[in-house]
Amino acid sequence: MSKRDRKKEIPAFCVELGKHLRALRAENGLSIEEIAFKAGIDAQNLRKYELGKQEMKVSMLKRIADAFGITTSELLSFDN
Repeated sequence: MSKRDRKKEIPAFCVELGKHLRALRAENGLSIEEIAFKAGIDAQNLRKYELGKQEMKVSMLKRIADAFGITTSELLSFDN
């Protein structure tokens, strides 16, 4: 099986982080498009992060935290 044929398994932490992102957005009454715009990323990518279908780099965590107006530590502070 080639690398292309294998799907990369997403760590459970990323799935939980995605749920947390979605909850933060809901708590703040923001749309995916609003946060994506503030973070300077594509809304489709943010959706993948929220659904736990894509891992994100530390630099992306920082951009998303900035879009929420919080630190990366605050963004990562959730029960997983």
